[in-house]
Amino acid sequence: MKRFLAAQFVLSLLVGVAALLQPEAEARSCYTIWAQADGYESHYRHLVYVENDCDYWLRCSLWTDVNPQPPVITSVAPGATEYEETNGQSEYSDPKGFGICRQK
Repeated sequence: MKRFLAAQFVLSLLVGVAALLQPEAEARSCYTIWAQADGYESHYRHLVYVENDCDYWLRCSLWTDVNPQPPVITSVAPGATEYEETNGQSEYSDPKGFGICRQK
């Protein structure tokens, strides 16, 4: 009986955690993140883009391999593409964009 109750408890915890993670897991499949460097004279401006193909608003934390901290926060409407600048005075011409988005 104790084993059954313990197993039932663990199962209910797993179901609860899965429910909390579901919006993030669903969001990952419907947005795309990439970075671009725009050249200005002797430096580059790093931009991180988010394309939202979800049916709901996203709130995203964005960064690059050049400037991982602090992340830039932005909101993206369904069907929209937004970008944020992470560095305006970089010497690097090929930043890698990263981010994580959650349903807003």
